[in-house]
Amino acid sequence: MSDVTIVGGGIIGVCTGIALLGEGLSVELVDRGILTAGASYGNCGLLAVGEVVPISKPGILSKIPKWLLDPESPLFVRPRGILTQMPWLLRFLWSGRRGRVLEIADALASLTRRAEDDYQQLFEKTGIINNLVRAQNIMAFNSKADYEDDQFSWNLRQRLGFKHQFLSKEELLSLEPALGGPIKCGVLLEEWFQFSDPGLVQQRLTQFFVAQGGQIRTGSVERIEAHGNKAVAIHLGNGEKIPVQRLALCAGAWSRKLARDLSVRVPLAALQGYHHHVPNPGVKLNRPILYANGGFVLTPMESGLRIAGTIEIAGIDPHPDYRRANIIARKATQVLPGLDISGGKQWMGPRPFMPDTLPVIDRAPHHDNVVFAFGHGQIGMTLGPTTAKIASDLLIGRSPELDLSPYRVTRF
Repeated sequence: MSDVTIVGGGIIGVCTGIALLGEGLSVELVDRGILTAGASYGNCGLLAVGEVVPISKPGILSKIPKWLLDPESPLFVRPRGILTQMPWLLRFLWSGRRGRVLEIADALASLTRRAEDDYQQLFEKTGIINNLVRAQNIMAFNSKADYEDDQFSWNLRQRLGFKHQFLSKEELLSLEPALGGPIKCGVLLEEWFQFSDPGLVQQRLTQFFVAQGGQIRTGSVERIEAHGNKAVAIHLGNGEKIPVQRLALCAGAWSRKLARDLSVRVPLAALQGYHHHVPNPGVKLNRPILYANGGFVLTPMESGLRIAGTIEIAGIDPHPDYRRANIIARKATQVLPGLDISGGKQWMGPRPFMPDTLPVIDRAPHHDNVVFAFGHGQIGMTLGPTTAKIASDLLIGRSPELDLSPYRVTRF
């Protein structure tokens, strides 16, 4: 039996495994084994340190009806999902009150401020420091009015120390001459960087985990068995039972079901994201472009150009609707003239979202050998090693430096 068993092999799970190995513990990581299915593989690949303002915020309520009805909108609810997801949506909207948003942004900033240093340390340790690309990101707009329309968010980021620089069209094109179409201006997001390729980063970290003695078991965890105040085993879909000494639940969108085995009901939703990944785009970008008006990101990667984004509420494991990927790919050709989207590979995967956008990083309230680390929404890739440090502290009984009350599992 390993000292610690981790459920979930995405970026949170594998970083937690590496951190625990560094503490001298034996670690087994259990994952479904679908490397191209999770959000750690298919995300935009950004170190988004300033992504601290939640989606639900002042001014968003008036946009919701259009988003719910327009399949080309940045946020879309499949018709069959409106009723089943309504409790989560109401909590999501309620979290958008001004005072609550200020609290959420402050709590997210407490985590993201640590992200760059934590990745620097992790990548130096694992020998993949070149997998963090120090090209500052740009958010592009069709007009200056579109930028000014969300001054609440920009002012809040600035107050929390995440600075940006407005770019005229001329300044923007001097940095990214391939851009065109309706784009008229942009914002340089200072200290936002990117990964060479998030899926490859995850694979390389997993290889390091194994090389350091970590064990990987492929299997779908169907339930957690508990006796008294301890989790004692996990049960796999193939009928196998694995005893556990200490347990970290890092299973992303699938954590909700497993948390119920530990008498915890958590309002965790799986918000599907899409990408269209082009191996030979025919045009060059020097850095990621977040196209605000289109609701997607263009990220140049080691393996090609990734066009990624949108939020679709459709449940935990729906059949992909690749029209969503087609929509953002088509829109990308409008702002990146000459882009060749042929031969692109499409993907859909679940981002684990809490209604308030804050992750869950906490000890299980009823079982003292279990730690929760899930629900990171769109910044799971950003917070991998930061969350891992906190989770490993909790698992070995050390008090984290950070106040964890904003991330408690029982806050709802």
